[in-house]
Amino acid sequence: MNIFQDMRAFYGDSKKGRGEPLCSILQLAAQIRQQLGPKGYLLDSYLDLVLQGLSIGVTSEIADIGTQAAYRFQLVLLNYIVDGRVPENPHPLYRRMREVYEQHPEIHSFQESRTRMYLLMVLAEEELLEYALSEFTAKQEPVRIGSGDIVSLNELYDRICGAVEEPLLEEFNRRLRQRFQLTPVLSAFLQGFADDLLYQLTWRDPETSRQIFQLLLDQTKAV
Repeated sequence: MNIFQDMRAFYGDSKKGRGEPLCSILQLAAQIRQQLGPKGYLLDSYLDLVLQGLSIGVTSEIADIGTQAAYRFQLVLLNYIVDGRVPENPHPLYRRMREVYEQHPEIHSFQESRTRMYLLMVLAEEELLEYALSEFTAKQEPVRIGSGDIVSLNELYDRICGAVEEPLLEEFNRRLRQRFQLTPVLSAFLQGFADDLLYQLTWRDPETSRQIFQLLLDQTKAV
């Protein structure tokens, strides 16, 4: 069966992944707050921290960061290699990407530097992605919920569980995640990176009038 048989395959199923309705989350929150009695403010503080943490990873912004990370490799790394230039401050992956380029002499035959760059980008995609992910994680950690807030969050969780049954708070957390974190932050970043890769694969080389994926297939041996 062809999973791409209609447009729904490209847009996704709108009935999946929506999570619990917001009203059910608020009703459960009201139930927990009621059980806390005069300490209901603990639930308010806890929910505030959770919502702040979830709102920092806005999917559209993170996906754009992923796309820009892929594009930045072209500007600060790959174009230097395919043009035979050495930058004043070489990227940490410069030597490794130079090795990959030299290991694939078939790339050198194309006249268009963009064609050579896109072919190199696709061939080295796994290594570049691993580097981009580690860099993204390192940069994002300080701007997301800080360690102090995480400590406070866990303290609030324990205090709330001292007054209500923990499974109730666990269910509350589950509903929050299902409703507001449909796409995890790293998944959004990966999608953004993949979006740039899709553009490269479908780009057409002016010299041969063939798309990048076709040029790659021409050089790829069947398993």
